[in-house]
Amino acid sequence: MFHNENAELHVNVTNTEQSVRDKHDSRTVIGVDVNEDNVALTALSESVVEDTLVIDFPEINFERYRYFTIRKRVQNAGKESIHDTLKGREERFVRDRLHKVSRHIVEWSQQFEKPCVVFEDLKEMYDSIDYGTRMNRRLYHLPFRAFQYYTSYKASFEGIPTAWINLEYTCQRCPVCGHTERANRNKKRFKCRSCSHQDHSDRSVSVNIAVKGIKKHQDWNMLALNSLPQVRKVRRRASGAVDAPTATHSSVRDDRDPSRGVASRTVGVSD
Repeated sequence: MFHNENAELHVNVTNTEQSVRDKHDSRTVIGVDVNEDNVALTALSESVVEDTLVIDFPEINFERYRYFTIRKRVQNAGKESIHDTLKGREERFVRDRLHKVSRHIVEWSQQFEKPCVVFEDLKEMYDSIDYGTRMNRRLYHLPFRAFQYYTSYKASFEGIPTAWINLEYTCQRCPVCGHTERANRNKKRFKCRSCSHQDHSDRSVSVNIAVKGIKKHQDWNMLALNSLPQVRKVRRRASGAVDAPTATHSSVRDDRDPSRGVASRTVGVSD
């Protein structure tokens, strides 16, 4: 647009304010356990385990390792000029996947009554990492905090509060009997040495996160967990959709392709 023969640019900006509910005024607490290749979710209310879900995203780890290998080869070949280009591509890929998964979590959370999303405070984990050069590189570069940030601000846009709890013993504690022992967990398999409860280890952590969130931030206590529902595992596709329904509630849209049939479910422990 021109005004008095001078070019002017006019931009319309809409300012939308969204109020976030007080986290203490929640009826459902959602524990979120973020891992290298998946995120585990468990929604607990005062009387029942509302739903649980494990979302796999192995492509992030695969692509990060692929780009790391390419950059090493480029560096050894003396072609460091494209090093930053490769690093930028990797960062954009990871950021895109994290945005899609975090959006999926918020959409899944909206089905519950007055939800509050709870994360582990990972600062102590980063401060205590010392597992050798290769493992330290893997863990320090995992985008855990970025993922929590993306999920937190997307939840705020929907009026959903977020909270943090201490991560101590969340991976060792049995969600059914409360027995805490390091030997309870073996990679993705959890088996309590006291009550013999078996579970997907990441889902077990998400339950413990939700329980801690209730104790820390809510004025109500849920009933004892005598059992847990089936583990539902879904895997994201490149488009951002998943290959299984994201919830059993009718209020959530089912993006499943009918030609794929009914998604398989695993009772107790999945590999």
